[in-house]
Amino acid sequence: MGLVTVFLITTGFVQPNIEDHAHILDKETHTLVTEKNNRYFQTKEQPQIVVITVKRLNKLTPKMLDHSKRTVFIVVGQKGKKRNVQIYSTKDLHSAFTEVARGNILRAEVDKLRSQNNATFNKGIRFVFRACATRVDQQYQYALDKYDLTQAEQNKVARPHSVALPIALALAFLITGITYFLRRFSHRDPISKK
Repeated sequence: MGLVTVFLITTGFVQPNIEDHAHILDKETHTLVTEKNNRYFQTKEQPQIVVITVKRLNKLTPKMLDHSKRTVFIVVGQKGKKRNVQIYSTKDLHSAFTEVARGNILRAEVDKLRSQNNATFNKGIRFVFRACATRVDQQYQYALDKYDLTQAEQNKVARPHSVALPIALALAFLITGITYFLRRFSHRDPISKK
């Protein structure tokens, strides 16, 4: 009876690795999440990366965020055809998962994360998971393994596709056009007065 009580107490507070309430994660994603977290369970620090899917697009902050340690949460909200993917980390991992880092991870595979095709979407989620695992491994100085990003993929996360350049070019073109028309009309005014 005592052993059963100890077992229930020690395992009752462990966050499961996957909570797929929206039923969108495939077998390959389940396998990746389970295997990498099993490796983490064998380390001294025992970090964890949890993937949660819910049937809503807002209020995605995990309930266990403030009560957990060394945990990263990848939360997928889905309502109808829309999906929202967010990354959260516990306070002890904030330095590895800054707002910029989380944004870069999500932007690196934004096309796959927006896909309506479930297989493509799962590829995107696996990339996000692997990117988070790479940052956790670097934070705790673990040796990188087959579940982590390659150097080329890490470069992709470090320099994700940015919409800033096209927007800047469009603004420059717009300003140039406005300046051209203003100069043209300002030159006509003195001529018409003569």
